[in-house]
Amino acid sequence: MLSRVVPVLVPVACVVYSAVALVDAGAWLSAAAAALVGGLLWRRHRRARFAAYVFFTVLAVRGALAARWPVLAFAVAAVLVMQTPPAMAAWPRLTPGRGRGPGASDRMRGS
Repeated sequence: MLSRVVPVLVPVACVVYSAVALVDAGAWLSAAAAALVGGLLWRRHRRARFAAYVFFTVLAVRGALAARWPVLAFAVAAVLVMQTPPAMAAWPRLTPGRGRGPGASDRMRGS
């Protein structure tokens, strides 16, 4: 059951945070980023996991610096949920070299 709940829970939590950020704090940039990350997670975009980690890390740092403990707790909880096996199955980690089409140049390798 957990494998079905996590892929729905995390994107919905991002959208809920987006609404709360707009209403409570007027943090429109954070709300837009949360909605974007929630959309990427919902669509299971290949880079959704990376985007979520970046977003939740920035959210945690901002929450810690501003002493907004509920925001910090939400970000830490979201990162911990992203470490569970259902989340790993829903949003696999990025692997180097994957996702590029045939014939794409690789500037790092000089080809």
